[in-house]
Amino acid sequence: MLEELKERVCKCNIQLRDSGLVILTWGNVSAIDRKSGLVVIKPSGVSYDELTPDSMVVVNMEGVVVEGKYRPSSDTLTHLALYQAYEELGGIVHTHSRFATVWAQAGLDIVAYGTTHADYFYGDIPCTMPLEENMITADYEKNTGYAIVDTLARRNLDCMEVQACLVAQHGPFTWGITPEKAVENAVVLEEIAHMAVYNTNFQFGLTRISDTLLDKHYMRMHGDKAYYGQFGDVTALDPSANPDAPGGDTEIQITPSNHTVELKNISQIGEVARPIIAKPPKKEEDVFKFDDKLPQPDSGEDDMSGDFDLLPLEPDAKGDDLLPSEPDTAPGSAPASEPEEPLDFTF
Repeated sequence: MLEELKERVCKCNIQLRDSGLVILTWGNVSAIDRKSGLVVIKPSGVSYDELTPDSMVVVNMEGVVVEGKYRPSSDTLTHLALYQAYEELGGIVHTHSRFATVWAQAGLDIVAYGTTHADYFYGDIPCTMPLEENMITADYEKNTGYAIVDTLARRNLDCMEVQACLVAQHGPFTWGITPEKAVENAVVLEEIAHMAVYNTNFQFGLTRISDTLLDKHYMRMHGDKAYYGQFGDVTALDPSANPDAPGGDTEIQITPSNHTVELKNISQIGEVARPIIAKPPKKEEDVFKFDDKLPQPDSGEDDMSGDFDLLPLEPDAKGDDLLPSEPDTAPGSAPASEPEEPLDFTF
C-alpha cells in the first residue's frame, strides 16, 4: 500500500539526519496521498539507521493505523491537523534542529533580515503563543497543530507563502507541496535561524528587510512571473529571439548615484570608484577628549595659565637611562637639591 510514497518518506526522514537537522530520533517526516486520504509517517522512536520503506506507518485522517508494524510518530495528530486545515500541503516536517528550536524556546519570531530569508519565506517566521494548561493535558498533539493554524490565521499569513512555524517552547514545523519540499524548507529554516541569532547580537540599528526587496526575492522564485531556476521558456532570455532584449550595442541606461555610473554596454565596465560611506566614529575617538585651553591671566581666575610642556629627555653620563634634564635655576633662587644616591639592590 502506497509503496512509492513510503519509499519517498523514508528517504526524506534519512535526509533530515544527513542534513544535521536531527539527532537520536528527534524528528519526523510525513506525506499525504490526497486521493486515498491516507498519510505515511515515520514510526515513533525508531533509529534513523534502522528506517526502511517497510517500517513506515500508514494512518488514516483519524490517526488509526491502516498498515505498519510500528506505532506512528507521537506527532502524528499534529501532522493530521495541518493536513486537514490546508489542502495544499503534501508533506510535513518536524525537527528539534538547534537554532530554530532556540527561537521556539524563546517564544520569538524569526525576523526576515535579508534576501536569504526572503527567497523562501514571505515574511517573518511566526512563533505560536505557549499552549495553555488545558491544551496540554488533553489532546496535546492535536492542539499543537491547532496552535499553528491559529497563529497563521491571526497573522493573516498564507500557509504557502510562509511554509514554517515555530511552536513556542517546543520546536519548528515546516511543510510543502511534497515531503521533499518540506525537508528543503526545514534546511533553509535552520540556516536563517542560525544567521538571525548573530544578527540580533549586533549593537547598531538592525532592521528587517525592506518590503520592496522582500517582494522582489520572494516573487522571483514563487510569483506568477517567477524566473529563478529552470522554469518557463528558455528563449524568453535569448537576445536573438527577442530583438528588444538588452544585448549587443543596445544602450543600458543606469541612473548615476554615489555607487553607479552610466554605461552604454555592460562590457564597458571599468574600475568604478568605491562609494564613500559615512562611518560612525570609533568609540575610542571620543574617550580622551578634554579642554586644554586654560583661562588667561586677565580672567581674574587663580587657575594656572599657559601650555604644559614636558621636559625633553636626555641620556645620563653613562648613556644608559633617559632622565629629564634639569631646569635652569632662576637668579636669587635656591639651588636645586642634589639627587639622592640610587639604591643598590645587589646581593
